[in-house]
Amino acid sequence: MGGNRWIRPTGRLLVLACSGMALGACEYADDSPAPAAASPEPSRPAPPRPPTADPRVAEVAARNQAQLDSLLGPSPEGVVLAGSGGLGSDGFRTSVIGISKGSYTVTAACVGVRAASLSISQSDRRGGTAHELALDCGTVTSTKVNLEVGPVSAHGFRMSTEPGTAAVAGFWIVPAP
Repeated sequence: MGGNRWIRPTGRLLVLACSGMALGACEYADDSPAPAAASPEPSRPAPPRPPTADPRVAEVAARNQAQLDSLLGPSPEGVVLAGSGGLGSDGFRTSVIGISKGSYTVTAACVGVRAASLSISQSDRRGGTAHELALDCGTVTSTKVNLEVGPVSAHGFRMSTEPGTAAVAGFWIVPAP
């Protein structure tokens, strides 16, 4: 009979503890005024303005391109890949999805620096196929290369540490006679 005496007080104590926790989770309104809304700050700064092209560099590049076009002359018939571009920073790249297996003549030139290089590659081939043409700027270089069936990439870049922001190079590839 005396064993049930502690159950009722313990039960009341549990009920009081639970109701205290439940009331503690409630939110009560405060009589103080709401803080003024702060102006929203951007999450990140605005991107910098793109650099403006130096008109003198553009003028020299246009002059170099005209001289390059004069050096290379008119494009021959049967060109399978051709390109030209600036040699500043990383140079220029171009490619073609696929060509036929065979011998090809690569003709290239550069203007605006002392030396440049033209890399012709077929990286999809096992071990890769690569041909490097060293270019003495101001002259035309021509060589024959053997290429396999498949894509061909060309990358023109300068081979000197001299500034070359206005330097240009160009090339074309035609089937060899």
